[in-house]
Amino acid sequence: MFTRVRRPSWWAVAVAAAVLLTSACSGGATGAGGSGTDSIVIGALPVIDDVSAYIAADEGIYQRFGLNVTLKQVASSTVAISQMKTGAINILGGGNYVSFIQQAAADPANPPFKILAEGATCSPGSFNVLALSSSGIQTPANLAHKTIAVNIPNNIQTLTINSVLTADGVNPATVRYVVIPFPKMGAALKAHQVDAISAVEPFATAAEQSSGAEPVLDQCSGPTSDLPLSGYFSTSAWAQQHADVVHRFQEAITQAQEVADTNRLEVEKTLVKYVTGLTPEEAGTITLEQFPTSADAVQLDRVSDLMREAGLLQGPIQAGALIQG
Repeated sequence: MFTRVRRPSWWAVAVAAAVLLTSACSGGATGAGGSGTDSIVIGALPVIDDVSAYIAADEGIYQRFGLNVTLKQVASSTVAISQMKTGAINILGGGNYVSFIQQAAADPANPPFKILAEGATCSPGSFNVLALSSSGIQTPANLAHKTIAVNIPNNIQTLTINSVLTADGVNPATVRYVVIPFPKMGAALKAHQVDAISAVEPFATAAEQSSGAEPVLDQCSGPTSDLPLSGYFSTSAWAQQHADVVHRFQEAITQAQEVADTNRLEVEKTLVKYVTGLTPEEAGTITLEQFPTSADAVQLDRVSDLMREAGLLQGPIQAGALIQG
């Protein structure tokens, strides 16, 4: 929804890992639809996808719905899954759909997780494969027989890349994926440890400015255009036991998503507050994803369909069936 523009240098953001800091907001009076203030812990991944969780905290939206929320930093969806099962966190923001659909496929009759709300949807230029300008890699076809850094293998990154490669007539089997954490991708590319990197914001910007990397494949194009990327999850058991809290959270995050999707300045202000080293000028150049205000079962089913085509999913489970009403 926002056009991609060239950005000023801010390598310090990548060095600092561009991590959203842990924060909390204290509840007060009884919230809308609730009988009192309920305390919950929301896990937040270090990605822009869950910026609405922070907007809701800063703007007092949680309190208006009777929720006392603590935001806890979580390294990845796979780490978050174990913490959700133990109750260390109640809700995860920014969780990628692939990880949770794979979990659900193990027991489709009783899926262990529910989608409470959508987080972010693919937007052109927000999720790219980048290569050094000196590498000779300029198009998706040039990625054949090359190595690409990904944060997690056999997941949303490889799924989107392989889908776009296939649409462009490139055999995904010719590409080799190497696991490198997002904050270290720029340095690995510059050191020629890999030929290309699959990076989300703000890491893509850091790589562009630190090493002259350039986008060579838009992971949000063709078959993956407007593809749902991430959402807010809880365990099915927790959602069932706390139905009223879930409903109030959904109402709160919907309001925050609306702010995020229509008020770029508010998003920038929030990112500057919670992303280490990011300046207001730099925040103004980041390519943002879209932030849906409702869960769309038809669009979510696109994810599980692509997973099945890519061999990442077996069985009848569809992503849309995981939505918590």
